[in-house]
Amino acid sequence: MFYILILLLFSIIIYIFFSNYIVIKKENEKLKSSVSKVLSISANDPAIEYLIHSLEEKINSLNKKVMFEKMKRKNIYSVLNNISEAIMLVFYSEISDTLILDYANKSAQNLFVTEDFLGKTLSEILEDHNLIDIILKSYRQDKNISDEIIVYSPKKSFFHCEIKKIFLESENNQNYRIVVLRDITKEKEIELMRREFLTIMSHELKTPLTVIHGYSETLLMSDEKLSSQALRFLNIIEDESSRLTRLINDLLDISRLERKDYEYQFKEVNLSNLLKKMNMIFNSLTKEMDINILLEVEDDLTIIGDEDRLMQAIYNVLDNAIKFTHIKDSEKKEVYIRLYRENDEVILEIEDTGIGIPERERNKIFNLFYRVDKSRTRQVPGTGLGLYIVKQILEKHRAYIEVDSEENQGTLVKIIFKGGNENEASRYNS
Repeated sequence: MFYILILLLFSIIIYIFFSNYIVIKKENEKLKSSVSKVLSISANDPAIEYLIHSLEEKINSLNKKVMFEKMKRKNIYSVLNNISEAIMLVFYSEISDTLILDYANKSAQNLFVTEDFLGKTLSEILEDHNLIDIILKSYRQDKNISDEIIVYSPKKSFFHCEIKKIFLESENNQNYRIVVLRDITKEKEIELMRREFLTIMSHELKTPLTVIHGYSETLLMSDEKLSSQALRFLNIIEDESSRLTRLINDLLDISRLERKDYEYQFKEVNLSNLLKKMNMIFNSLTKEMDINILLEVEDDLTIIGDEDRLMQAIYNVLDNAIKFTHIKDSEKKEVYIRLYRENDEVILEIEDTGIGIPERERNKIFNLFYRVDKSRTRQVPGTGLGLYIVKQILEKHRAYIEVDSEENQGTLVKIIFKGGNENEASRYNS
């Protein structure tokens, strides 16, 4: 968010600077016109004294404006040079087919291989071409760009790059781009450490937990007579080891999903059939809980997706809907599953009649490890990972999710997919 504010600030500053430059330029042209008039008047003309006096006033006024603009420019440069983000102003020269640097603050200058950079092409001052390529992409596609890039010079660094089109009134009316780079190398390193820690910890814990769970299950199924207290303790051990095993499996799953080299198996998926299969999976559970699942699904609606991962995401959402409906003290316990097409979109709705989500917590439910107010949901087992996994899977499918909820009334989760066919599957892997 901060670098977006920087981008806007820089745009405003550049606009003010150039607009004032144009004003002074026009004043200068007026001054030249006045000089021409004076030169055209003969020396004995009585009006010459008035014109000279008027000319002196204009010169003094213009000098003051020039001094003010110089001071303002100095202050602007001082502000920009103290910003940690790298900021550049570049334009594309059609004559030489190159990107020309018009301005760079001190943070941006650290990326250059030469101190003499103004007016030079980016290929002359940058060893790394990743940045040049993404700026050229902005020109070719004629749009603003927000992306992450790796710059290898002077050292390997990760940057979040914002490129914004800006049109400035100048002598040659160049089509400018503002480039803002925020160094996210430390964030990437911390994120990598977190993932490695979760992976190592999960693998190290999985084996002993499997052993504990296996022994407790064996003892519970054995023919040996155990005291009621021993049985109670064994049941607790089995339940808790199962819960920790689920947590570890979720952590390992997240670790896999977050890896950039993780490959989804995209193909044409019949979402209608998948939901009918899901309904059968939950059928026995919902009967025990006295919950009705109402299926309103259009036939043969297809999308491009990884069927296993989609099933996992929908399972997590539906599982939440059932669990939070079950704990509500109400005679009406229903979960609605709707699937329909709207223009070029396929929309899946899962609506429950459960306890709902407080408004202050709705924008947090997809965060890692986040659980809704524990005082209201302590009866529902969970790790706070399920919806985070849903978010990861749906983002890869270029789908988006909306949540509408009212406390003690229920929650509506809407997932919007772009419809497609198997020929489009390759674009999801790009």
